[in-house]
Amino acid sequence: MDGIKLGFVGKSSTWNLLRKLVFPEHVTLKYVSNEEDCLGLDLVIVERYMADLVRCPKVLVLGDSNIDGLIETVVSGLKINELNIGIDIGNSRCGIIILANDVPVVHVTLSFARLVRMIRRLAKRSSINLVIGISPGVSTLVRDLMESLNDVNVRVRIINEDLAYEKKNVFKSRYPYLTLDELDGLVYAFTGLAMNTPNSGPA
Repeated sequence: MDGIKLGFVGKSSTWNLLRKLVFPEHVTLKYVSNEEDCLGLDLVIVERYMADLVRCPKVLVLGDSNIDGLIETVVSGLKINELNIGIDIGNSRCGIIILANDVPVVHVTLSFARLVRMIRRLAKRSSINLVIGISPGVSTLVRDLMESLNDVNVRVRIINEDLAYEKKNVFKSRYPYLTLDELDGLVYAFTGLAMNTPNSGPA
């Protein structure tokens, strides 16, 4: 999957948040002002208060306008059945990259608690492969994440941080807007994709 085209109708604050979440190289965004703007779009996300005014053929009403709601709406609206999610885990910040197959779609930095909540929400709609970077400093956090998701159907690949370190510069030059945590998550995601089918648990 590549060349995703999303439309949006709603508040400028939500529009700006959506723009910050997606990879502009892979996801084209258009603010929809009339019916002609709907042409060629894969999906139009509409905030609830505007839903009755939009006549586009592929519309999904946004249930809540926070980060979790936007991400869930993009994934469910595009009917992405399998997600590869790269995670750079941390106490206060977790860098998260969501790929549709092998295409980066969403980048975001969340707290540990919000990361768990987001994965739980997405797992209700899609098959999820988690690719998590590990080092001695975060091994306890990785265990905590696995315990928090032990009743959720996800597959997990653990990547040694040292294994992915050399690839950072390649991705940094291509996606300079990513935070350092998100960049690490992207490296882990692609490193995991290059390896075998994800394991069912931590290695």
